[in-house]
Amino acid sequence: MHHTRPCVGGSASSPPSGAGLSASVLFLAPLAFLAALLALALLAAPAAGQLGSASRMVAESKPRVFLDCQSRMNCDFDHFRTEIPFVSWVRDRSDAEVHVVFTSTDGGAGGRRYTMDFVGLQDLRGLQDALTYTSLGTDVRAEVVEGLTRTLELGLLRYAVQTGQGRYFQVGYTGTTSSNGGLGGDTDGSEPQAPALYDPWNFWTFRFGGSGNMNVEERKSDWRFNPSAGADRVTESWKVNLSVWANLRRERIELSDGRVVRNDRDSWRTSALIVRSVTDRVSVGFDSGARNSVQNNQRVRLNLAPAVEWNYFPYMEATRRQLIAHYAAGVEYSNYREETIYGVLDQMVPQHRVALQYRAREEWGNAGVGFETAQYLHDASLYSLGFNGDLNYRILRGLELSLSGSASLVNDQLYLPATSLSDEDILLGRASLPTGYDYQASVGISYRWGSSFANVVNNRFPRSVR
Repeated sequence: MHHTRPCVGGSASSPPSGAGLSASVLFLAPLAFLAALLALALLAAPAAGQLGSASRMVAESKPRVFLDCQSRMNCDFDHFRTEIPFVSWVRDRSDAEVHVVFTSTDGGAGGRRYTMDFVGLQDLRGLQDALTYTSLGTDVRAEVVEGLTRTLELGLLRYAVQTGQGRYFQVGYTGTTSSNGGLGGDTDGSEPQAPALYDPWNFWTFRFGGSGNMNVEERKSDWRFNPSAGADRVTESWKVNLSVWANLRRERIELSDGRVVRNDRDSWRTSALIVRSVTDRVSVGFDSGARNSVQNNQRVRLNLAPAVEWNYFPYMEATRRQLIAHYAAGVEYSNYREETIYGVLDQMVPQHRVALQYRAREEWGNAGVGFETAQYLHDASLYSLGFNGDLNYRILRGLELSLSGSASLVNDQLYLPATSLSDEDILLGRASLPTGYDYQASVGISYRWGSSFANVVNNRFPRSVR
C-alpha cells in the first residue's frame, strides 16, 4: 500500500529518501541539544531565585574557599568537601574569600611534607596563615588524607569564626595535662622546652619492594618485573639517598607472516646522593650512580660528581618558590656494547654541568623556567644545552591557560654505535638515533562557567564502573 503525507501546501508527496532523513536528523540534533540547554538554564534561574532567606543567610555566613591543589598527591577534594561542612567550596578564585594553596615536597624517613598557605581575599583580605603536615613513610593513604583533612580544617577555622560562625563551634583538647591542671612542662613562666627526640634508627629508613605486570594476547605478550631497594636518612643538616632498581622485560610479537620478534630488555640503575647543609641557602654534596642502557649502547655507565648548590630563597620556602644555581664536576666511565663512532669500547672522560632553575607557585597559578648545559672537558666541542619552561595561568574568571616546552642542542652522543642501525632496533626502541636538536611543546586552554559552588559530592556511577 502506498502512503502519502500532507505537505505544507496540502498536496501529497513521496516519502523522503534515507539520505534526506539522515540530513534532517543531523540538522535537527544540534538544535535539539541547544534547546535542551536553554530549557535547563530557564528552569535553573527561578530555582536559584527561590532560595529562602534562611538558606541565603547560612550560605553567606560560610567563607567561600577555593582549593588550589598544585600538588596533586593526596589532595582528595571529595573527602575535604565531605568532612569540612562549615565552608562553601567555589570553583573559581574570583568568587573566593579564602584561597588555599596546597603544595608538597619530599620529607624525611620516606614521608612527605605538605604545606597549606591560606590567603584571605575580598572582606577577609589581610588574613593569611600557613600550616604544615608531615606524613610518615609507613602511613597508608587513608591516614595521610585524614591528617591533611584535620590540618585543612584547623586552617579554615579562623576564617569561619571571622565570618560569624563562632557560635557553631566547640573547642576540645585531647592531649594530656599536668597535675596542676595546666599543660605539662615548666610552670615558672618560661617557654616550655620540647623533649629531646629519641630515634633508635637515627633517622634511617629502609625499603624493599617489587612489582610485576603481564599483558598476554593471542599473538603478543609482555611480561615485566621491577625489584627495588633503598635507604634514606634526612635531617636538617644531612640528606642521604641510596637506591637500586631493575626492570626485567620479556616481550614477544608474532607478525602476520608468522615470524616471531622478541624484545627482551633488562635494565638497572643504582644511585647514591649525600648532601650537607652549609647555610640556609647553600648546600654541598656528592652525587654518584651506575646504570645500563640498551638504547644508549651502554653495558655499564658510572658517574661520580661533587656538586654545590645555591638557592636565592630559604629552603623552607621551597614548596612555594625556588631560584637555584647548581654546579657539578666529575668523571664519567662507559663500557659499550658495540664500538662507538669514536672507535672505542670503553672510555673515562671528565665532565661538568651547570643548571639554573626558577619555580613559583602563587595564587594566579604556577610557572617554571630552567636552563642546563653540560660539557665534556677533554673536548670542549662535545656539549649539550637546553631550555625548558611551563606555565599554568588563570587569565580571568574560569579561563585558564597551560603552556610547556623545551628546546635542546645536542652534540655529546658519545655512545652512538659505529655500525648501522636495523629498522627492528629503531622501531622497538633498542637504539638511539643521532640528532643535533630536540624540541617539545604543548599548549592547552580551558574555560569553565556556570555555578560557583562545589559543595555537593555525588559518588553515584563512578568512572571506574562505566
